[in-house]
Amino acid sequence: MFSHFLDKDSNAIPECEPRKLFEAEEEIFFKRVQKALPNCLIFPHVQLTAILEPHISNEKKRTLMHQKIKDRHVDFGVFSKDLDLLCVLELERSETDQEEYPTRKLLKSAGIKCIRWNRENLPTPEQILRTLAPFSELDAPKIETSMQTIGKLFLDDDPKASGKLQEQAFTYIEHGNPNALSLAALKRITPESFIQKEYPHIWQKICLFAGDPGYLKNYLESLFIQNRPVKRRGLPKHVANEVVALQAENARFVVPNAPDPVWDPTFLHR
Repeated sequence: MFSHFLDKDSNAIPECEPRKLFEAEEEIFFKRVQKALPNCLIFPHVQLTAILEPHISNEKKRTLMHQKIKDRHVDFGVFSKDLDLLCVLELERSETDQEEYPTRKLLKSAGIKCIRWNRENLPTPEQILRTLAPFSELDAPKIETSMQTIGKLFLDDDPKASGKLQEQAFTYIEHGNPNALSLAALKRITPESFIQKEYPHIWQKICLFAGDPGYLKNYLESLFIQNRPVKRRGLPKHVANEVVALQAENARFVVPNAPDPVWDPTFLHR
């Protein structure tokens, strides 16, 4: 009962020290996701109550539900430039606690896509890029500090021409695989740039997948598949010819008898 009197500093503000926002594996993963999705906004440690609203008519039960999940969060939220939630990313441990209201089911009920990886076996940048490819081609925000920094690489260009700077910055960054088509080679194989001019979203995916010959092979083949759920007209002959030329050059780097990467032709729509 005398503890309160013995502790003279009980009402004093405790000394604090800064702490890192991420654990080591979280920081690695965050930087990889940022690189894969340069046109998206990535927020860490997003509170579940900030992105979910329980549809419970009984106010008492709704309050109780909020109490049970108020301290819960997802590791990363992926948002568009307009702050629309695109998906959430979770890094799971080998053993997960049993929850009364499983986060996975709550997110599914709200129609929020949740992509999970094991934090003890982090995905490579290429694996992240393939999984998150649908979000990699979203329109980028207007030129900001990051693009101005990249723009310093091209001092002869107009820094206000954000589209031009983004295109140059994109082609400036190589994938680093010597056993694959380089971005310069892609340009050389398609001197008329029909794909790039008429189907820029396809061209971007070709550039993104160039570092993995097997995956690029499957993607190029998928461009000729006509029985997709999404109706399309097919490629014009001059564009198709460029795709065929890319297929021929890429075939030189595909390892014989190696299993092809798993490919779902409905995953990416052009």
